[in-house]
Amino acid sequence: MKLHFLSKPFIGIFALLMVLSGCNATQSDRDYKYSPTANPLNKVVHAQSEALKQNKLLLVVLGAQWCHDSTGLAKRFSSSEMQRILTPHYETVFIDVGMLEDRRNITERFNYPIYYATPTVMIVDPSSSALLNRASMDIWGRADSIPLAQYVDYFSVFANMSEKQKAPMIAWQSTPQEAQYYAEQALRLQEAYDALNPMLLRDINGDTPDGFYKLWKETKAFRTELQETMTKRAALTLEMKGDGSDEAKAAPALRHYHPFSWEANEG
Repeated sequence: MKLHFLSKPFIGIFALLMVLSGCNATQSDRDYKYSPTANPLNKVVHAQSEALKQNKLLLVVLGAQWCHDSTGLAKRFSSSEMQRILTPHYETVFIDVGMLEDRRNITERFNYPIYYATPTVMIVDPSSSALLNRASMDIWGRADSIPLAQYVDYFSVFANMSEKQKAPMIAWQSTPQEAQYYAEQALRLQEAYDALNPMLLRDINGDTPDGFYKLWKETKAFRTELQETMTKRAALTLEMKGDGSDEAKAAPALRHYHPFSWEANEG
């Protein structure tokens, strides 16, 4: 795992944490679940308010009980090793996305177009609503395969960041071209989620409909590429030194896609 934007002083912290967190996980009493609620946004707003009061970071996790990566993350969060980090430093809220339901009112609150994976993990500065882990969020789509030691490393680093180290993430802004592109593609992705919604429910209930796996793979390829492009462009921006030395690094192109199967079938 590489956190592109972290400064050199954190290298020593990473090395120390790898030693300290190399042991096997032991479970705590905390049990995380993705539970349906009438107004998920209200849960996030309340958690952000609590984070401000307690001088903690806000940690928003969007996932689902049917997703093994989502439940894998929840299991690791429940470990005593992670609780020693999460409890004092984070106000954590788990949001259920159901059968890929629209949660853009949550992600857009933190200047992020949509959830591209389950789980989606958002570390937020509660006073500014700035997303601090924008340049590394894509790793959590494979949360169940990430060792506990890397969880400990990752969340410890953000918990120990100074205001000076947070400043570039807080100040980050997409270009107008990027913002328009990401919003347009997020709309297309939500349309794919809407098409998958009834099919996913049937699949979970053991009645997989024809065409489900094809649409799932098509959607996964689309959302994965979108998030990787966004992550790399954000990381490149945060790495820029302002002295021209990084100008040779080319940002991933904002690719234009032909109509997808769910769009071709409309009307």
